[in-house]
Amino acid sequence: MKRLAVAPHRLFFFAGVVQLLLASAWWAVTLGLRSRGIPAPLAEGLEPARVHAFLMIYGFLPFFIFGFLFTAGPRWLGLPAPEARDYVPAGIAACIGGALLHVGAQASPAALAAECLFYLATWLAILARFVRMIDASPEDDRTHAIHAAAAMVGGALGVFAMAVFAATGWQPAARAMEVLGLWAFLVPVFCTVCHRMIPFFTGSVLPFHSKWRPQWTLAALVQGSLAHGVLALGPYEAWTWIVDLPMSAAAATLAVRWGLAQSFANRLLAMLHVGFAWLGVAYGLLGLQSLLRLIGVESLGLAPVHAVTMGFLASTTLAMVSRVTCGHSGRVLTADRLTWAAFWLLQVAALMRVFADVWRGAHGGLVLGATALWLACFGAWAWRYLPIYWRPRADGRPG
Repeated sequence: MKRLAVAPHRLFFFAGVVQLLLASAWWAVTLGLRSRGIPAPLAEGLEPARVHAFLMIYGFLPFFIFGFLFTAGPRWLGLPAPEARDYVPAGIAACIGGALLHVGAQASPAALAAECLFYLATWLAILARFVRMIDASPEDDRTHAIHAAAAMVGGALGVFAMAVFAATGWQPAARAMEVLGLWAFLVPVFCTVCHRMIPFFTGSVLPFHSKWRPQWTLAALVQGSLAHGVLALGPYEAWTWIVDLPMSAAAATLAVRWGLAQSFANRLLAMLHVGFAWLGVAYGLLGLQSLLRLIGVESLGLAPVHAVTMGFLASTTLAMVSRVTCGHSGRVLTADRLTWAAFWLLQVAALMRVFADVWRGAHGGLVLGATALWLACFGAWAWRYLPIYWRPRADGRPG
């Protein structure tokens, strides 16, 4: 297992996959028990839905993000790869903190609050190292790295909000945790990475395709996410359509301009493009939900949120982590049959979960079905990719 410390992606991706499986298994058990009228395996005073949201936003995705930033970030910044001492101690502490979140959730709200603060401290330690890398960079253009670091600060505030909620039960803190996690943290980080990498990957696979990514499009993606979050957190949730509908059109336009249709010439590339295409769909659903609220109609439930999380975030994670893992393990940059099948299982799961809040009569069955497909997808994916992180590179090179 010493090889996990050889490269940042090994340690952080390994932790991310394990944490993903833990969070997913807990929620599957919770849903199964709930369908039989049995309380969730959770400490008294904690709400299953809130804990589920916290674990799915903060429990595993930060590990994938840090793994990516410490792998691709040095290249963005014109720096050598980081030394093990730069990320291993804090990374291991973060792994322990992430695992302890599950223990705290079973013990008591106070225990969960304490674990959130410990997890937050490890997160800030890793982020501080990345910020020092940005400061040391000789590159003139550090825009993507700065955007990513700023979004991680938004995520840190969300973890703190969860600690406040767990300690006090104050509902606005729980709402802040969810809004900050999606709109100040994950969506900005993922948009930043997509803006940097999708045109680059597409141009590498399809040489005839231009690497079009003007900086104003990155600013629009990030600022649109923040604007939605501000409206959603305040008393203006019925007015988010002002942001959502233009963002839906912008994301759809970028998806087409970046080569969504052409990307299917390469499966691994297509996975990235399909993941990003979900962002336009998600904003469209959010805009529709907002307009319905404006006329006093509560509809769509959590369908737009799951279009963001299961559609955009999960699909992009599966695609990006698969690509980085293959590229940095000396393997061919391609999606094998298992990876390709797992990706499309995820697409079906996302669609089922979205339609569960549209077709209310089949809500329970669709949610359980989506959960089963999610577990099948990531279980198979983990079976394929986890061993790579503790094995030598296939090409015999170091790293």
